[in-house]
Amino acid sequence: MAELVIAGIEPVKRVKGWFELRIKGKPPFLIDEETAYKNSLRAGGIISDAHLQRVKQQADLAWLKYKGMQILSRRMISERDLRRKLSAERKPPAIRDEAMAQLKRYGFFDDSRYAAALIRSQMSRGVKSRLYLKQKLWEKGIDKEIADPAIETELEGFDEKDAVMELAKKKLRSLKRLPADKTKNRLISFLRGKGFSWDTINSAVKTVLANESEDM
Repeated sequence: MAELVIAGIEPVKRVKGWFELRIKGKPPFLIDEETAYKNSLRAGGIISDAHLQRVKQQADLAWLKYKGMQILSRRMISERDLRRKLSAERKPPAIRDEAMAQLKRYGFFDDSRYAAALIRSQMSRGVKSRLYLKQKLWEKGIDKEIADPAIETELEGFDEKDAVMELAKKKLRSLKRLPADKTKNRLISFLRGKGFSWDTINSAVKTVLANESEDM
């Protein structure tokens, strides 16, 4: 079994708790403090090639968990998007999958929790249709099995027809100076952008325009 010499273990200034492991005749790589301690690594020490491979795997796993927690500390993201970001680190897929599994097991991310937060965020910026929310969740990689229950839970008691009517009334106030045909088209376009169905939009637009005519 070939023996390798540890040429040095130097702290990485830009990343606290991480070191550059240098092995004579091998490319250097980063290792975390825990991996270095568990494997009794020190400058001038001897390590077998098989042991070095295990150290590299442990360090890669620690790095991906570290990067994952960094990403999640800044904002919530979906499991799919986190996996994509960790894939950019170019570590073996099996190690990436293990890092994802551990982060999920520890509760660092959860697609159901993320879906609920995204729905609340979208609705806080203005009323949206269920179809619109489904599309947004799909774009973030949230499966239908998670998206549908999240939408129903977060929109419990939400009357879409009443909401569209209120949106139409509010929007109409900013369109009063326009000709009737342009007003109608602008209203329809605005509500379609929120993802509401044609039947719901048509009913609301007819009602608010009829009420507006009566008030004139």
